[in-house]
Amino acid sequence: MKKYLLMGLVAICLCIVASACNSRNDMNYSTRTKFPWVPNISAPRNYPVEIKYAYLCYGTEGDRYPVLSSGSCDGIGVSKGAVSFEDYEKEGGLDVPNGIEIVWLSFAESKIYKLHTTFSQNLQDEMLRLFREGFYVTKFDKHKTYSTLLMTMLPGGKVWLYMDGMGRTVLVCDTLQAEPIEMTLEEFDKDASYVSNSVQEYSEASLDKEQKAGIKANGIPFEIWEKYRERFNYDFKFEFEDKNSKMDSLSLAYNFINGEFYYASDGAKTGLLSRPKEIYLEWNVGDIKYKGQFFFNEKEVLEGFSKMFSCTKRGQKGTLIVKTSKYNNKFDIYLEIEGNKYFFKKTKIHVFRITPENKNDDDHLYYWNYEGEDVELYLGE
Repeated sequence: MKKYLLMGLVAICLCIVASACNSRNDMNYSTRTKFPWVPNISAPRNYPVEIKYAYLCYGTEGDRYPVLSSGSCDGIGVSKGAVSFEDYEKEGGLDVPNGIEIVWLSFAESKIYKLHTTFSQNLQDEMLRLFREGFYVTKFDKHKTYSTLLMTMLPGGKVWLYMDGMGRTVLVCDTLQAEPIEMTLEEFDKDASYVSNSVQEYSEASLDKEQKAGIKANGIPFEIWEKYRERFNYDFKFEFEDKNSKMDSLSLAYNFINGEFYYASDGAKTGLLSRPKEIYLEWNVGDIKYKGQFFFNEKEVLEGFSKMFSCTKRGQKGTLIVKTSKYNNKFDIYLEIEGNKYFFKKTKIHVFRITPENKNDDDHLYYWNYEGEDVELYLGE
Protein backbone atom coordinates (compact mmCIF):
# COMPACT_ATOMS: atom_id res chain seq x y z
CA MET A 1 0.00 0.00 0.00
CA LYS A 2 2.83 2.42 0.87
CA LYS A 3 4.44 1.63 -2.47
CA TYR A 4 1.31 2.65 -4.39
CA LEU A 5 0.82 5.76 -2.25
CA LEU A 6 4.42 6.80 -2.96
CA MET A 7 3.96 6.22 -6.70
CA GLY A 8 0.78 8.27 -6.61
CA LEU A 9 2.50 11.15 -4.82
CA VAL A 10 5.38 11.09 -7.32
CA ALA A 11 2.93 11.17 -10.23
CA ILE A 12 1.08 14.11 -8.69
CA CYS A 13 4.35 15.99 -8.15
CA LEU A 14 5.42 15.37 -11.74
CA CYS A 15 2.08 16.66 -13.01
CA ILE A 16 2.44 19.79 -10.87
CA VAL A 17 5.99 20.41 -12.15
CA ALA A 18 4.95 19.85 -15.77
CA SER A 19 1.98 22.15 -15.36
CA ALA A 20 4.18 24.82 -13.78
CA CYS A 21 6.72 24.54 -16.61
CA ASN A 22 4.02 24.79 -19.25
CA SER A 23 2.45 27.76 -17.52
CA ARG A 24 5.84 29.42 -17.23
CA ASN A 25 6.59 28.89 -20.94
CA ASP A 26 3.19 30.26 -21.93
CA MET A 27 3.71 33.24 -19.64
CA ASN A 28 7.16 33.91 -21.10
CA TYR A 29 5.82 33.92 -24.63
CA SER A 30 2.84 36.08 -23.76
CA THR A 31 4.77 38.76 -21.86
CA ARG A 32 8.18 38.94 -23.54
CA THR A 33 9.18 42.18 -25.23
CA LYS A 34 12.67 41.15 -26.40
CA PHE A 35 13.56 38.42 -28.88
CA PRO A 36 16.69 37.15 -30.64
CA TRP A 37 16.53 38.28 -34.27
CA VAL A 38 18.84 39.36 -37.09
CA PRO A 39 18.15 41.56 -40.14
CA ASN A 40 18.66 40.45 -43.73
CA ILE A 41 17.92 41.62 -47.29
CA SER A 42 16.57 40.10 -50.48
CA ALA A 43 15.38 41.12 -53.95
CA PRO A 44 13.66 39.49 -56.94
CA ARG A 45 15.85 37.07 -58.86
CA ASN A 46 15.82 39.06 -62.10
CA TYR A 47 15.99 42.45 -60.41
CA PRO A 48 19.04 42.41 -58.11
CA VAL A 49 20.16 45.17 -55.79
CA GLU A 50 23.22 46.35 -53.93
CA ILE A 51 23.02 48.23 -50.65
CA LYS A 52 25.13 51.10 -49.41
CA TYR A 53 23.79 50.36 -45.94
CA ALA A 54 20.76 48.71 -44.37
CA TYR A 55 19.72 48.91 -40.72
CA LEU A 56 16.75 47.89 -38.65
CA CYS A 57 16.31 50.28 -35.74
CA TYR A 58 15.18 49.23 -32.27
CA GLY A 59 14.95 50.51 -28.72
CA THR A 60 14.62 54.09 -27.50
CA GLU A 61 18.24 55.23 -27.83
CA GLY A 62 18.71 55.08 -31.59
CA ASP A 63 20.15 51.56 -31.66
CA ARG A 64 20.52 50.01 -35.12
CA TYR A 65 21.28 46.47 -36.29
CA PRO A 66 23.24 46.42 -39.60
CA VAL A 67 22.97 43.97 -42.49
CA LEU A 68 26.34 42.53 -43.42
CA SER A 69 25.38 41.40 -46.95
CA SER A 70 26.03 43.90 -49.71
CA GLY A 71 23.62 42.62 -52.35
CA SER A 72 20.95 40.08 -53.14
CA CYS A 73 18.85 38.45 -55.84
CA ASP A 74 17.70 35.39 -53.89
CA GLY A 75 14.00 36.05 -54.49
CA ILE A 76 11.18 37.84 -52.69
CA GLY A 77 10.73 36.56 -49.17
CA VAL A 78 13.84 34.36 -49.43
CA SER A 79 16.36 34.76 -46.62
CA LYS A 80 19.83 33.36 -47.21
CA GLY A 81 23.05 33.90 -45.32
CA ALA A 82 21.74 36.09 -42.51
CA VAL A 83 24.69 36.95 -40.27
CA SER A 84 24.40 37.76 -36.58
CA PHE A 85 26.89 39.94 -34.72
CA GLU A 86 28.10 39.02 -31.26
CA ASP A 87 27.83 42.65 -30.18
CA TYR A 88 24.08 42.50 -30.74
CA GLU A 89 23.51 39.10 -29.12
CA LYS A 90 22.21 40.49 -25.86
CA GLU A 91 20.78 38.23 -23.20
CA GLY A 92 17.04 38.03 -23.66
CA GLY A 93 17.21 39.37 -27.20
CA LEU A 94 16.41 42.76 -28.71
CA ASP A 95 13.36 44.98 -28.75
CA VAL A 96 10.95 44.66 -31.64
CA PRO A 97 12.23 46.76 -34.59
CA ASN A 98 10.70 50.23 -34.77
CA GLY A 99 12.27 51.64 -37.92
CA ILE A 100 14.33 51.09 -41.05
CA GLU A 101 17.24 52.95 -42.66
CA ILE A 102 18.38 51.74 -46.05
CA VAL A 103 20.03 53.05 -49.22
CA TRP A 104 20.30 50.75 -52.23
CA LEU A 105 21.01 50.64 -55.93
CA SER A 106 18.48 48.95 -58.20
CA PHE A 107 20.57 47.56 -61.06
CA ALA A 108 17.61 47.07 -63.42
CA GLU A 109 16.68 50.75 -63.09
CA SER A 110 20.18 52.20 -62.59
CA LYS A 111 18.56 54.12 -59.77
CA ILE A 112 19.47 54.70 -56.10
CA TYR A 113 16.75 54.70 -53.45
CA LYS A 114 16.66 55.86 -49.84
CA LEU A 115 14.22 54.91 -47.08
CA HIS A 116 14.52 56.25 -43.53
CA THR A 117 11.28 55.81 -41.63
CA THR A 118 9.74 54.82 -38.32
CA PHE A 119 7.34 51.90 -38.30
CA SER A 120 3.74 52.57 -37.39
CA GLN A 121 2.60 51.44 -33.96
CA ASN A 122 0.24 48.97 -35.65
CA LEU A 123 3.17 47.32 -37.44
CA GLN A 124 5.22 47.16 -34.24
CA ASP A 125 2.26 45.63 -32.41
CA GLU A 126 1.79 43.06 -35.17
CA MET A 127 5.45 42.03 -35.06
CA LEU A 128 5.27 41.74 -31.28
CA ARG A 129 2.18 39.54 -31.58
CA LEU A 130 3.88 37.26 -34.10
CA PHE A 131 7.06 37.02 -32.02
CA ARG A 132 5.03 36.06 -28.97
CA GLU A 133 2.73 33.56 -30.68
CA GLY A 134 5.44 31.86 -32.73
CA PHE A 135 4.56 28.60 -34.46
CA TYR A 136 4.94 24.85 -34.12
CA VAL A 137 7.66 22.98 -36.05
CA THR A 138 6.28 19.47 -36.48
CA LYS A 139 9.51 18.01 -37.82
CA PHE A 140 11.30 18.72 -34.54
CA ASP A 141 8.21 18.73 -32.32
CA LYS A 142 9.12 22.17 -30.99
CA HIS A 143 7.53 25.56 -30.64
CA LYS A 144 9.59 28.23 -32.39
CA THR A 145 9.44 31.92 -33.04
CA TYR A 146 10.77 34.08 -35.86
CA SER A 147 14.51 34.69 -36.10
CA THR A 148 15.02 36.93 -39.15
CA LEU A 149 13.55 40.27 -40.19
CA LEU A 150 13.86 40.36 -43.97
CA MET A 151 13.82 43.53 -46.06
CA THR A 152 12.92 42.77 -49.69
CA MET A 153 13.62 45.60 -52.12
CA LEU A 154 11.52 45.80 -55.28
CA PRO A 155 11.82 47.95 -58.41
CA GLY A 156 10.12 51.29 -57.98
CA GLY A 157 11.49 51.73 -54.47
CA LYS A 158 9.04 49.46 -52.69
CA VAL A 159 10.19 47.55 -49.60
CA TRP A 160 8.40 44.49 -48.23
CA LEU A 161 9.16 43.42 -44.68
CA TYR A 162 8.99 39.74 -43.72
CA MET A 163 9.36 37.78 -40.52
CA ASP A 164 11.11 34.50 -41.22
CA GLY A 165 11.61 31.41 -39.10
CA MET A 166 12.26 27.70 -39.45
CA GLY A 167 9.48 26.62 -41.82
CA ARG A 168 7.44 29.82 -41.81
CA THR A 169 7.69 33.17 -43.63
CA VAL A 170 5.15 35.96 -43.10
CA LEU A 171 4.85 39.24 -45.01
CA VAL A 172 4.08 41.80 -42.30
CA CYS A 173 4.30 45.04 -44.33
CA ASP A 174 4.04 45.69 -48.06
CA THR A 175 3.49 49.47 -48.06
CA LEU A 176 6.95 50.91 -47.35
CA GLN A 177 8.02 53.29 -50.12
CA ALA A 178 11.50 54.70 -50.69
CA GLU A 179 12.38 57.79 -52.71
CA PRO A 180 14.96 58.00 -55.52
CA ILE A 181 17.97 60.14 -54.68
CA GLU A 182 20.84 61.69 -56.62
CA MET A 183 24.18 60.15 -55.70
CA THR A 184 27.37 59.60 -57.66
CA LEU A 185 28.83 56.14 -57.98
CA GLU A 186 31.82 57.20 -55.87
CA GLU A 187 29.48 58.43 -53.14
CA PHE A 188 27.56 55.15 -53.27
CA ASP A 189 30.59 52.87 -53.33
CA LYS A 190 34.11 54.25 -53.66
CA ASP A 191 35.51 50.89 -54.79
CA ALA A 192 32.90 50.61 -57.56
CA SER A 193 34.10 53.90 -59.01
CA TYR A 194 37.44 52.27 -59.79
CA VAL A 195 35.83 49.82 -62.24
CA SER A 196 32.96 51.89 -63.67
CA ASN A 197 32.45 55.53 -64.56
CA SER A 198 28.78 55.92 -63.67
CA VAL A 199 25.87 54.37 -61.82
CA GLN A 200 24.36 53.23 -65.12
CA GLU A 201 27.57 51.61 -66.34
CA TYR A 202 28.08 49.86 -63.01
CA SER A 203 24.48 48.66 -62.96
CA GLU A 204 24.64 47.19 -66.45
CA ALA A 205 27.90 45.41 -65.65
CA SER A 206 26.41 43.94 -62.47
CA LEU A 207 23.57 42.11 -64.25
CA ASP A 208 24.26 38.55 -65.40
CA LYS A 209 23.32 37.18 -68.82
CA GLU A 210 20.00 35.66 -67.69
CA GLN A 211 18.95 38.82 -65.87
CA LYS A 212 19.72 40.96 -68.90
CA ALA A 213 17.74 38.61 -71.13
CA GLY A 214 14.80 38.67 -68.73
CA ILE A 215 14.77 42.46 -68.54
CA LYS A 216 15.06 42.74 -72.32
CA ALA A 217 12.10 40.39 -72.80
CA ASN A 218 9.84 41.64 -70.00
CA GLY A 219 11.10 45.05 -69.00
CA ILE A 220 10.36 45.96 -65.39
CA PRO A 221 6.79 44.83 -64.63
CA PHE A 222 6.09 47.26 -61.78
CA GLU A 223 2.43 46.20 -61.69
CA ILE A 224 3.24 42.51 -61.12
CA TRP A 225 4.13 43.04 -57.47
CA GLU A 226 0.80 44.80 -56.93
CA LYS A 227 -0.82 41.56 -58.09
CA TYR A 228 1.45 39.50 -55.84
CA ARG A 229 0.41 41.42 -52.73
CA GLU A 230 -3.33 40.86 -53.27
CA ARG A 231 -5.07 38.64 -50.70
CA PHE A 232 -8.27 36.63 -50.94
CA ASN A 233 -10.77 34.86 -48.71
CA TYR A 234 -10.22 31.19 -49.48
CA ASP A 235 -8.93 27.96 -48.02
CA PHE A 236 -7.72 24.56 -49.27
CA LYS A 237 -9.48 21.22 -49.53
CA PHE A 238 -8.05 17.85 -50.57
CA GLU A 239 -10.20 15.01 -51.88
CA PHE A 240 -9.18 11.43 -52.72
CA GLU A 241 -11.18 9.05 -54.88
CA ASP A 242 -9.58 6.11 -53.06
CA LYS A 243 -11.24 6.18 -49.65
CA ASN A 244 -8.26 4.29 -48.20
CA SER A 245 -6.07 7.32 -48.80
CA LYS A 246 -4.90 9.17 -45.71
CA MET A 247 -3.33 12.59 -46.01
CA ASP A 248 -0.22 13.32 -43.95
CA SER A 249 -1.33 16.66 -42.52
CA LEU A 250 2.04 17.23 -40.84
CA SER A 251 3.81 17.43 -44.22
CA LEU A 252 1.30 19.69 -45.98
CA ALA A 253 3.01 22.96 -46.96
CA TYR A 254 2.07 26.03 -48.98
CA ASN A 255 4.27 28.48 -50.85
CA PHE A 256 2.51 31.67 -51.91
CA ILE A 257 3.10 34.11 -54.74
CA ASN A 258 3.88 36.95 -52.30
CA GLY A 259 6.80 35.04 -50.75
CA GLU A 260 4.94 33.66 -47.73
CA PHE A 261 5.43 30.03 -46.72
CA TYR A 262 4.01 27.84 -43.99
CA TYR A 263 3.14 24.32 -42.92
CA ALA A 264 -0.58 23.75 -42.41
CA SER A 265 0.12 22.09 -39.05
CA ASP A 266 2.20 24.88 -37.50
CA GLY A 267 -0.71 26.23 -35.48
CA ALA A 268 -0.13 29.89 -36.39
CA LYS A 269 -3.08 32.09 -37.23
CA THR A 270 -3.77 32.86 -40.88
CA GLY A 271 -6.18 35.34 -42.41
CA LEU A 272 -6.63 36.27 -46.04
CA LEU A 273 -4.22 34.44 -48.34
CA SER A 274 -2.15 35.42 -51.33
CA ARG A 275 -2.41 33.35 -54.51
CA PRO A 276 -0.82 29.90 -54.23
CA LYS A 277 2.47 29.28 -55.97
CA GLU A 278 3.27 25.73 -54.87
CA ILE A 279 1.72 23.00 -52.73
CA TYR A 280 3.64 20.10 -51.17
CA LEU A 281 1.43 17.16 -50.24
CA GLU A 282 2.00 13.66 -48.87
CA TRP A 283 -0.56 10.88 -48.51
CA ASN A 284 -0.61 7.16 -47.78
CA VAL A 285 -2.57 4.28 -49.25
CA GLY A 286 -1.89 1.30 -47.02
CA ASP A 287 1.89 0.90 -46.80
CA ILE A 288 2.51 3.00 -49.93
CA LYS A 289 3.51 6.66 -49.53
CA TYR A 290 2.96 9.32 -52.19
CA LYS A 291 4.76 12.66 -52.26
CA GLY A 292 3.43 15.29 -54.63
CA GLN A 293 4.42 18.80 -55.63
CA PHE A 294 2.05 21.09 -57.49
CA PHE A 295 3.52 24.12 -59.29
CA PHE A 296 0.91 26.67 -60.35
CA ASN A 297 1.31 28.51 -63.65
CA GLU A 298 1.89 32.20 -62.96
CA LYS A 299 -0.34 33.62 -65.70
CA GLU A 300 -3.12 31.15 -64.93
CA VAL A 301 -3.14 31.74 -61.18
CA LEU A 302 -3.10 35.52 -61.68
CA GLU A 303 -6.00 35.42 -64.13
CA GLY A 304 -7.96 32.75 -62.28
CA PHE A 305 -8.10 34.54 -58.94
CA SER A 306 -8.82 37.91 -60.56
CA LYS A 307 -11.70 36.39 -62.51
CA MET A 308 -13.22 34.42 -59.64
CA PHE A 309 -12.76 37.15 -57.04
CA SER A 310 -14.16 39.95 -59.16
CA CYS A 311 -15.29 43.14 -57.44
CA THR A 312 -18.77 41.71 -56.86
CA LYS A 313 -17.42 38.49 -55.32
CA ARG A 314 -14.42 39.80 -53.40
CA GLY A 315 -15.96 39.20 -50.00
CA GLN A 316 -17.21 35.69 -50.72
CA LYS A 317 -15.40 32.60 -49.45
CA GLY A 318 -13.63 30.40 -52.00
CA THR A 319 -12.17 26.92 -51.80
CA LEU A 320 -9.16 25.70 -53.74
CA ILE A 321 -9.75 22.00 -54.27
CA VAL A 322 -7.22 19.32 -55.23
CA LYS A 323 -8.85 16.04 -56.30
CA THR A 324 -6.72 12.90 -56.61
CA SER A 325 -7.88 9.97 -58.75
CA LYS A 326 -8.20 6.37 -57.57
CA TYR A 327 -4.80 5.44 -59.02
CA ASN A 328 -3.07 8.63 -57.87
CA ASN A 329 -2.15 9.63 -61.42
CA LYS A 330 -4.80 12.20 -62.31
CA PHE A 331 -5.51 15.47 -60.57
CA ASP A 332 -8.20 18.11 -60.85
CA ILE A 333 -7.26 21.45 -59.32
CA TYR A 334 -9.76 24.27 -59.24
CA LEU A 335 -11.00 27.29 -57.32
CA GLU A 336 -14.69 27.14 -56.45
CA ILE A 337 -16.96 29.98 -55.33
CA GLU A 338 -20.69 29.33 -54.94
CA GLY A 339 -20.66 26.50 -57.47
CA ASN A 340 -18.56 28.37 -60.04
CA LYS A 341 -15.24 26.71 -60.84
CA TYR A 342 -11.96 27.82 -62.39
CA PHE A 343 -9.64 24.94 -63.31
CA PHE A 344 -5.87 25.37 -63.12
CA LYS A 345 -5.08 23.17 -66.10
CA LYS A 346 -1.48 24.32 -66.54
CA THR A 347 -0.33 23.28 -63.07
CA LYS A 348 2.85 21.23 -63.28
CA ILE A 349 2.80 18.14 -61.10
CA HIS A 350 5.19 15.42 -60.11
CA VAL A 351 4.51 12.57 -57.70
CA PHE A 352 6.88 10.13 -56.03
CA ARG A 353 5.69 6.69 -54.96
CA ILE A 354 7.55 4.87 -52.18
CA THR A 355 6.72 1.23 -51.51
CA PRO A 356 8.27 -1.35 -49.16
CA GLU A 357 9.89 -2.90 -52.24
CA ASN A 358 11.41 0.26 -53.78
CA LYS A 359 12.13 2.34 -50.67
CA ASN A 360 15.88 1.84 -51.05
CA ASP A 361 15.92 2.74 -54.76
CA ASP A 362 17.20 6.09 -55.99
CA ASP A 363 14.27 6.86 -58.28
CA HIS A 364 10.70 6.94 -56.96
CA LEU A 365 9.15 9.10 -59.68
CA TYR A 366 5.65 7.81 -60.38
CA TYR A 367 3.82 10.58 -62.23
CA TRP A 368 4.72 13.84 -63.94
CA ASN A 369 2.92 15.95 -66.51
CA TYR A 370 5.70 18.10 -67.93
CA GLU A 371 8.97 17.73 -69.77
CA GLY A 372 12.36 18.63 -68.38
CA GLU A 373 13.47 18.99 -64.79
CA ASP A 374 12.97 22.71 -64.27
CA VAL A 375 9.84 24.66 -63.45
CA GLU A 376 9.64 28.18 -64.87
CA LEU A 377 10.45 31.00 -62.50
CA TYR A 378 7.76 33.55 -61.83
CA LEU A 379 8.41 36.87 -63.49
CA GLY A 380 8.75 38.83 -60.27
CA GLU A 381 9.80 36.18 -57.76
